[in-house]
Amino acid sequence: MSVERPSLSPVDLLKTIVDTAGNAQITFLAASVAYYAFVSLIPSLLLLLILASAIGGEAFATQLLELTQDFLTPAGQEVIEGAIENAAGRGGATIVSFAVLAWGTLKVFRALDTAFLTVYGQTETASFIGQLRDAAVSAFSIGVGIASMLVIGAVVAAVPLGPFSRIVGIAILPLLLIGVFLPMYRQFPNPPITFKEALPGAAFAAIGWTALQAGFQIYAAGAAQYQVYGVIGAILLLVTWLYIAAVLIIFGAVVNAVLAGNRSLDDFDDDHTSGTISASDRQLQQGPLRQSEYMASERTDRDSTTGVGDRSRPDDEQDRESVSPAGAPDISELNEQLSELRADLDSFESDINNRTIKKPEVESELKGYVRKRMRRGHARGWGPYLVLLYGTAMTLGAFYYLQSDWVAILAMLIIFLSTLGLYVIFVVVGVGLNLAGGPGRILDFVRDRRN
Repeated sequence: MSVERPSLSPVDLLKTIVDTAGNAQITFLAASVAYYAFVSLIPSLLLLLILASAIGGEAFATQLLELTQDFLTPAGQEVIEGAIENAAGRGGATIVSFAVLAWGTLKVFRALDTAFLTVYGQTETASFIGQLRDAAVSAFSIGVGIASMLVIGAVVAAVPLGPFSRIVGIAILPLLLIGVFLPMYRQFPNPPITFKEALPGAAFAAIGWTALQAGFQIYAAGAAQYQVYGVIGAILLLVTWLYIAAVLIIFGAVVNAVLAGNRSLDDFDDDHTSGTISASDRQLQQGPLRQSEYMASERTDRDSTTGVGDRSRPDDEQDRESVSPAGAPDISELNEQLSELRADLDSFESDINNRTIKKPEVESELKGYVRKRMRRGHARGWGPYLVLLYGTAMTLGAFYYLQSDWVAILAMLIIFLSTLGLYVIFVVVGVGLNLAGGPGRILDFVRDRRN
């Protein structure tokens, strides 16, 4: 997995990590992870609320609110209390929640898998069994990580430690999160890395999640003083929290990749291309060598055959040949060998010319590629951002404008499923942009023919 590289100073190492994170576009990948995590989190909370209402009712709701008061804004606590006490439509909501939870969990795994492959410069994913194992590891790590933050916060708040309660929670939580994140950071690269190589990234993500939880607790404690948007503000805060948490997880993978000396995706492609070219060059160079060796062996065999024939002759014939002058070489045979050598040389020269890249051709292709990229612009690849914005805005609108909770949940499900329609719109827009670029491609073709 790793290669030997010269040691870097701390400043250069930090710069390399930041540059690698920028080249891998981890913020773009984290947006996809945050959106699908939000999609799967809502059904998970709904299942939890249904289970809580079926078991404990209002009494359990009070305990749940007391447990999460340090992690939820006042508006979020009101939503949980109302959802637990409302018993309408629980059966249908349970089925819908299971379906959306499975879909969202699968998408979270695919987003994380793509992020780790991009960071480590890899192109091949694991087998189907390996993907199932990775999905289970990621679901366990993230789920247990979030649950650990809630449980430790609740336990520390319940134990009377005075002013040291917050310090104890901050000291214990990173150690627990490191143990939770280690399997994910070890398993997701293909092939898996060692626990020693996975430890720095897991430690970074654990410390980052701890700081994120502390900041969220501070905000939740003072949110009642400047509560303006209610449920909308709570959902926006949740999406922001998931986004920052995803950035920390992917940045931890970047830390592991840089410290282990892994190559970027461009280096991997360059090595693969150079390896193919060097192999063909070796075949090209070995052609004349084999021909020369064959000719040398042929001459050796001919000489050895002549020597055997000489030894088999009588002594008087050899004496007469030693006295008589040697005859002239066969001119026709020499001309035939010379013609073969010239044909081989011409074939070798034509092969070299075919493999040589002409400078005008390269310049023409580069100019055509630059013109195409300039026409396309940078509008491609915004799909996940637009889907995230669309899903968030429509979900907020559903919770804000619809009075019934069941109708709001049904509308939210329709919004999640309509992302497929949004992808279809992206495809249609892409086809339209390709058709609009037709005149430019025709112009490029005419320029190529003219050159």
